[in-house]
Amino acid sequence: MKKENLKAIFFDFDDTLQSRKGAYRLYCESFLTKYFPDIDEEERLRKLDEMEEYVDGGYKDREVYFPEIIDLWKWDNHPPMQELYDSFNYDFGKYIVLLDGAIDVLNKIKEKGYILGCITNGVSSLQNIKLDTAGIRDMFDVVVVSGDIGIYKPDRRIFDEAIRRAGVKNEEAMFVGDHPVNDIEGALSADMQVIRMNYGDFKGKGLGKAGVTAEIESITELLKYI
Repeated sequence: MKKENLKAIFFDFDDTLQSRKGAYRLYCESFLTKYFPDIDEEERLRKLDEMEEYVDGGYKDREVYFPEIIDLWKWDNHPPMQELYDSFNYDFGKYIVLLDGAIDVLNKIKEKGYILGCITNGVSSLQNIKLDTAGIRDMFDVVVVSGDIGIYKPDRRIFDEAIRRAGVKNEEAMFVGDHPVNDIEGALSADMQVIRMNYGDFKGKGLGKAGVTAEIESITELLKYI
């Protein structure tokens, strides 16, 4: 990678700028307080663990996830399914656990004069609420949420659209993300410079892909490569 050719840096959000597991744990605690206020501590902890286990790192559809939870818990008096879907789509995003150093890294990138962007997969309402709750939306020059445009990583078109909005060439843009397929293979297919965030549910998986500039385990390590 040649720094002089780099003009824009794009980030994934979950498990790149924030701990998705940490945020989801907070959401689950709120969920159980609302729907199971009288359970004892042992059952509460068991349900917390089960909510985390069954969500499959956030990659399971709500329409599959909640019926599984209902069946597991034998939750016969559960609220309407749409209420549960809405809880995930609108309430989960209110809980944010940014990684240590994330804000400082974004500020330093802005100070260096790079165009700053975010490309994130997910339901429009959920991902946009996350960015607003985190208080970092205004730091980005470009934000592309898959649910807003109907194109999802690893489809290179979502990367191409973000790059088009940034007004740079593909080879002048870098992408930083954690998912070995959605983020890394997707960005590589779009001819971007790529940094792998080796963190979260995919830590240690799919490493060493050809074309990746570096693999980092802390977001602050990114500054060595820009």
